[in-house]
Amino acid sequence: MTVCYGEPLVTIQRYRRLLRANPWVEVPCHKDVLVLLSEQKVSDTYYRRGSGEATEDLNIAESLHRNWVKDMVDLSDFPYCYVTNGATDAIHYWRLMHGKEWQKFEGEYEYPDMIGIEGRSMCDVEGQHMKNHRAALNASVDPNQTLYVSNPSSADGNIFSPNMHKWKNQPPVILDCTYVSSTPIKKIEVPSNTEQIFFSFSKGFGVVGQRIGFVYTKKPHSILHTLKEFENWNYGSVKTASLLMSNFKVDEMYNRHRDKQLSICDEYNLTPSDCFYLATTYDDYYEKRRRMRWNDSARICITPLFDHYI
Repeated sequence: MTVCYGEPLVTIQRYRRLLRANPWVEVPCHKDVLVLLSEQKVSDTYYRRGSGEATEDLNIAESLHRNWVKDMVDLSDFPYCYVTNGATDAIHYWRLMHGKEWQKFEGEYEYPDMIGIEGRSMCDVEGQHMKNHRAALNASVDPNQTLYVSNPSSADGNIFSPNMHKWKNQPPVILDCTYVSSTPIKKIEVPSNTEQIFFSFSKGFGVVGQRIGFVYTKKPHSILHTLKEFENWNYGSVKTASLLMSNFKVDEMYNRHRDKQLSICDEYNLTPSDCFYLATTYDDYYEKRRRMRWNDSARICITPLFDHYI
């Protein structure tokens, strides 16, 4: 869909209805990513399992990735790296390992709730989803329940600091950094009790179907470590990850498309998020897109207003 800014009012109203109707985060596709992928062949990773070729590729990708995200996420305490079919697969393994009750912030990513025990919603935390310094309710933290946190936040597409070091009793943390590669470079807080960190390439580069993800842990993963020993992962996704990281900086797509995001937000009276394809608004028109019970900010995905390939 091509949008010309300065559209007639009737066209703007039509697009506003489109934005209001969409509850999901859709991601743009990129012309030069398409060109890059066309240069990769399936046969490039036609390896015999156990030959060591796949492990060599993974070691290269891990080294690239650690350096690629280092200005945003400190992985120095996480020596173990594993490949998953996107962050979704990482969530599967986490819920398979820990079928117990867990907790989350308001407005979090919905998928973990869909595949087992639903997470207990905590209150907002200071600095997250705030309007005009409105005080957040105190977080009701259970130190015995794992806390799932997406940062940048799925609730609004912004990087935030939960300041967990101020909490008297810190719970174990699963940190989902799926939106890294969609934002500017900002340091993301890694709580001291973090057990796993998830990454995905789907959001920033539109490679949803390629299923590219990494999991970092402090201790050997009870499932993925065995699979890694047997070179049991998607070889092609590792090659694609290295290709993307070798050609694009972690904040490249944000820098390329930030001006377009700002133009769209100005045209539609939205507040741009850190993620270049997301925005927020307090406009009652978008009430159904509000994700927090005690906050009137709505998350809006503006991807439908980008061209099909950008």
